[in-house]
Amino acid sequence: MRNFVSMSLFAGLLIGIAGLVFLHVGGLGGAILFAFGLMAVTISKSLLFTGKAGFLPLKESRQLVPMVALNAIGCLLMALIAYSTVESSASAAATLNTIMAAREAASWNILVTSVGTGVIVTLAVYGVRKGTYLPLLYGVPVFIMCGLPHCIADAFYYCMAIVLGDFEAWMIGAWLLSVVGNYIGCNLPRWFMGRAFDAE
Repeated sequence: MRNFVSMSLFAGLLIGIAGLVFLHVGGLGGAILFAFGLMAVTISKSLLFTGKAGFLPLKESRQLVPMVALNAIGCLLMALIAYSTVESSASAAATLNTIMAAREAASWNILVTSVGTGVIVTLAVYGVRKGTYLPLLYGVPVFIMCGLPHCIADAFYYCMAIVLGDFEAWMIGAWLLSVVGNYIGCNLPRWFMGRAFDAE
């Protein structure tokens, strides 16, 4: 249990670091550097919701609920650690505001768009398990540049906004919808590929 808690928190911290990098760098460069977060998750074998949702047997999927909650707490810890670097940076704060505005404007469609992120992340992790990081290195910038929500990255952005005093009620619903959408997307590769997926 201790390992589950610590490794789930660690995954949230790692994605929080990646999100922080994106806020400060932005654009394609920030999206590429964000890939460090998922690379670090796979290297450390920490427990990331979107890294596990497409691989766990159905009977073990209940552990995803505390996992995603602990990932979010890890993101909150990262937001608390780094909030002053965003508060003191006009460009980072502007990027965060842009993300928040985009999520609010598209909150009605987040369930659907989050499915795409789930597919990409599962295939990225599948590639790592096959011995190649290329799907990860390309896949992470793809979902970021397309504006597809990643529930753990978004948890960091929402937490950062909250820490900076910008909480709004729509964030809760949008985040929960992204969790469900990511879960659906994470499981689509396994559904479409069938035995070929399980053979990995």
